[in-house]
Amino acid sequence: MAITLTHDRDRRVARVRYDNAARGNCFDHPALRDLVETLESAAADETCAIIHLDMAGRHFCGGWDTSSFGRLARATVDEVAAGLRDSDAALRRIRQLPVPVVAGVRGEVIGFGAGLLHAVHLPVAAASARLSLPEARYGFAPAGVGHTITQSLPRPHAYHLLTGAAAATATQLLAWGLVARVVANDDLDHEVDALIDALLAVPGRTIRAVVQVVESSLATGLPDRAYEISAGTILAGLTAQGASG
Repeated sequence: MAITLTHDRDRRVARVRYDNAARGNCFDHPALRDLVETLESAAADETCAIIHLDMAGRHFCGGWDTSSFGRLARATVDEVAAGLRDSDAALRRIRQLPVPVVAGVRGEVIGFGAGLLHAVHLPVAAASARLSLPEARYGFAPAGVGHTITQSLPRPHAYHLLTGAAAATATQLLAWGLVARVVANDDLDHEVDALIDALLAVPGRTIRAVVQVVESSLATGLPDRAYEISAGTILAGLTAQGASG
């Protein structure tokens, strides 16, 4: 497993590449911690306006690394629940980044991968992408992913997925609001680059402000913070126009 951070477009775009392709880009706690810390480090650079999360290989995410399950046999319910909470807290840190994360979604999105997909601000899916939740077939009830799917989907579809009775196509992910666009498989990389280009047409501080508006609105269900953020950008824009005039 390797995580790399590079920059381009005068450091306005940070590219974070997660490469565990040999294992379908699955995760364990150390790998998830390292990814989140790398993303946070990229966003801490005030020059950065966008993070491009590049998941290597054929699949977006193969879920949680099942080789770590053996250690759970000796754990208590509270200990396992704490680990589940920790992984969800890590995903919240991605959602709370001050800049948007853009990612191409190809191949399989399995189990925990649904949570990672939901944490990405602007996911673009290849037409053949597919989401599945196989946990129930192994005797596990999905926890954080179960909550995420239940909050995001109509109730019958949540049951359909969480019991493992069905998988979701890219078209369904688009209809449910879990991806921003669906594009032809061969066009995925090009379309992700085009989306990044479109975002770069917006000043970086404005992109960060939009992220605050969206995430504060989702978190609170209220517009109060959005008013303050918008007012700050309006005054900054008028001040800049006055200075240039």
